[in-house]
Amino acid sequence: SSSSSSSNTDLTKKSVPDIPVDRLSISYSRSSGPGGQNVNKVNTKAEIRFHLASADWIAEDVRQKMAVMHKNKISKSGEMIITSEVSRYQMRNLADCLQKLRDLIAEATEKPQVVSKENMQIIRERVEKMNRERLRQKKIHSTIKQSRRVDFD
Repeated sequence: SSSSSSSNTDLTKKSVPDIPVDRLSISYSRSSGPGGQNVNKVNTKAEIRFHLASADWIAEDVRQKMAVMHKNKISKSGEMIITSEVSRYQMRNLADCLQKLRDLIAEATEKPQVVSKENMQIIRERVEKMNRERLRQKKIHSTIKQSRRVDFD
């Protein structure tokens, strides 16, 4: 398919494995939403499910991270379920499911950014400067309001 060749050339997505579609159980059901009478008789909603723990085509640490990040998408039996009903066409919904899965894997693969000490220092200085400015404005605002007050005693 065209998606596998693009994921190999794009450097940011090089860690996303090719999804073995034969290892997923794919089912279609009637979709909710707009579509007139068509929606009542055509199975356009796509659903892919696979057992996350035994999906050896995803790296072990990535699987564990996915399990934590998306535990609401995992059934009691340990299957990850991804559905799509964006389109009125089965194939488009299936493609959308696969793209969602790729995005989930990519998201779980990303390494957190490491901030250097110099950058941390710059960020800290910025925050402190912003706080000082905020407090200065607050003080000005306070004195203005205080000058409007009327003392009766």
